[in-house]
Amino acid sequence: MSNVAAIILCAGKGTRMGDDSKNKVCFDCAGTPTIKRIIANMKDAGITRFVIVIGHQAYSVMNTLDGVDGVVYAYQKEQKGTGHAAMCGLKALQTVGYSGPVVISMGDKIIATSVLKDLVKKAQDSKAVWGVQPQKANYNGGRVVTIDEKPFGVVELADAALLKLGEVGVNDYEKTLLEIKLNPKKAEKVLKKALANRPSATVTLCGKTFTADQVLNAKYSNAGLYCLDVNRAVEVIETLGSNNAQGEIYITDALEKFAENDEATVYEVKSPLDMLTYSTKVELRSMSKYFMRNASEFISLINSGDLDQKFKGIYGECYDLQKERYEKALKGFIEKYGDQRVVITRSPGRINLMGRHIDHRGGSINVMTTDKDVVFVSAMRDDDVVNLSNQNSAYSDRSFSISKTLGDKKYDKWLDYLADERVVKELENSKGCWSNYVKSAVIRAQFDSEMPLCGMDVFVSGNVPAAAGLSSSSSLVVATMEAVVALNCLNITDKEFINLCGEGEWFVGSRGGTGDHAAMKCGKAGSVVHLNFKPFAVGEQAKFLDKYSVIVANSLEEAKKSEGSKDKYNSMVACYEFAFMLIKRMFPDYNFTEFRDVAKVRPYSKVYKIIKSIPETVTKAGIIALLPEYKDNIKKILSNHKSPSFYDLRGVALYGVGECARSERCIELLNEGDYASLGELMNISHNGDRIDCKPITDDMLDDWAKNEVPIELQSGAYGCSTQKIDYLCDLLNAQKGVLGSEIVGAGLGGCVIALVEKDEAEKIINKLNIDYYDKFGLEHSACVCNSACGSFTLF
Repeated sequence: MSNVAAIILCAGKGTRMGDDSKNKVCFDCAGTPTIKRIIANMKDAGITRFVIVIGHQAYSVMNTLDGVDGVVYAYQKEQKGTGHAAMCGLKALQTVGYSGPVVISMGDKIIATSVLKDLVKKAQDSKAVWGVQPQKANYNGGRVVTIDEKPFGVVELADAALLKLGEVGVNDYEKTLLEIKLNPKKAEKVLKKALANRPSATVTLCGKTFTADQVLNAKYSNAGLYCLDVNRAVEVIETLGSNNAQGEIYITDALEKFAENDEATVYEVKSPLDMLTYSTKVELRSMSKYFMRNASEFISLINSGDLDQKFKGIYGECYDLQKERYEKALKGFIEKYGDQRVVITRSPGRINLMGRHIDHRGGSINVMTTDKDVVFVSAMRDDDVVNLSNQNSAYSDRSFSISKTLGDKKYDKWLDYLADERVVKELENSKGCWSNYVKSAVIRAQFDSEMPLCGMDVFVSGNVPAAAGLSSSSSLVVATMEAVVALNCLNITDKEFINLCGEGEWFVGSRGGTGDHAAMKCGKAGSVVHLNFKPFAVGEQAKFLDKYSVIVANSLEEAKKSEGSKDKYNSMVACYEFAFMLIKRMFPDYNFTEFRDVAKVRPYSKVYKIIKSIPETVTKAGIIALLPEYKDNIKKILSNHKSPSFYDLRGVALYGVGECARSERCIELLNEGDYASLGELMNISHNGDRIDCKPITDDMLDDWAKNEVPIELQSGAYGCSTQKIDYLCDLLNAQKGVLGSEIVGAGLGGCVIALVEKDEAEKIINKLNIDYYDKFGLEHSACVCNSACGSFTLF
């Protein structure tokens, strides 16, 4: 077994996958690219060198296998069939002086290690071992014609169908092809060939004649798995022609050549589980289930310590309590749904050190992900029903059908679906229900997928405080999307994932950006990550120095997006929109494409001039009158919230411009170790959210312009804080060791974060307990935030 090679054919187009973004062998099967699973099994069987025949989407295969030992590539320039592809690999082996047995397999087949070992062992007595399957296990495979287990040759199903047409009249051609159940595209080729030239009704293999029925009813189908002697295989394949239904060189034609010299034997792959194959996304999804673990197996791995390194990687040294959480969630799943094959997905809460309320304006954010998170245990269902159960009894069990929720009506755009009267009414009737955040991810994913998504049985365990500004709702969305992607083997990039999450959450009525979802997907333990938007890109990372900590203090004032506060959120977004419309009209020479571009204008006096051009406030009627050319767009914006008595355009615009600038400074200050200056920027940022923000007057702007005051020092007037949160920030800022504090999240309640010296953290929390929580009769709810990694899936 020490001198065995393999040729894996990966040059095909895989058109039935319906996704040409990468080669089909690169699609994940239970979290691992299929081609990697194939090679891993081969290595376990003792195969040490691999020739990967590439062609279509060659770079995707090479990128996927980057770093895998023993791999070389052979390029098939033209698609001339499996025989030609195999020859490309065989010649590559001869070039490096290899002689001996070679396993040849397709790149869409995962073959059991035991089968590979038996195949190679059998090759010790034969020049060609031909893998076969019972016909019922692979109906569409080429028919391997045998008598008493002696092989005579292979006839592709298309060619067998052509034989059958030789027995019937022209008028029965189409009916016969339907009865054979040939692939429609192949049936079209066969029909065309038969009409051009009356086909023969028999085929001769090794000097013996076989009828169409003998071929079609053969015991075995070709398994697409072979073990051949390299040098003899080259000799044989070089003699093959392409006189067949598809005009290609078939490796299967080689069997007859081997059989003529008594050099061939068949090897039956008896169990369908020993050879898993796929041609479509649905087949890949079904196949992936076999590589998932049962919930009880996960529990055993947790108890044995086999997953300790995984938990340490996520949570650091404080991982023991998390293990208990996961075990409890897995047991809860088993109690609710039985011991099924499952995936575990996790999405953390997040804190944003700088860059609030601006990601949807193209601004950047600077985020840390926390050890407070949402954990899903999810299993695939055969229907499209999603069943939800939550460890927290405050959240009752829920269930919904994907297709019924989406409805029969076709929509061109996601926003068209959200605006549908039926959808709006159903959401209104379920306002505040936790399942809507799960729906938002599932339905958004289905909206973009041609493949019907599978239903799920889901058990949820979460400890991100609800309505606290740590984005518990987005955690639900991201954990759901991770489960949807994992169970359905969806082929999407991180950017696509994040956009689906962000747009999906619009389902609950808010119109926020993708910042929270991006933070959760891209977070790194022990680091602050700078994320850019429009377009999305992961920027610099900065290690968070161990001498500092972040305290999270929950005000215990809830800000529930689904129960009214979304009007406030959406009205602030509207302020941005209206202000930017005015800016673009009045300053066309700047060619602004995103609101964040205003913050890049220099000198600062020009920025203040732009802000001054915006009215301090405007009513709903006033904005319609001011911007008649945007009438239709304004109508859409006004439809998603109840209009306030006036829109503070100038205050919001100045806040946004200042925050965009502060966000860019944040990562610089972290890398410089200047945490004191970062704390000052946090205070400035929060000042723009205070409930007593002052109007931004012309005189103020003129003075700042005259003195060229840096724009990051301007707090503006966004006004999404509360009296208690402002009190918490003032209390924190008065303590020794606090560098700065600010509200987190969208506002109107939730948490405050404080950047503090680590040695003072315990004293600061004690002060909060006395002067805030005890004062207002509240549960102590402040702690040091422990950093953890971003969202992930555990198979």
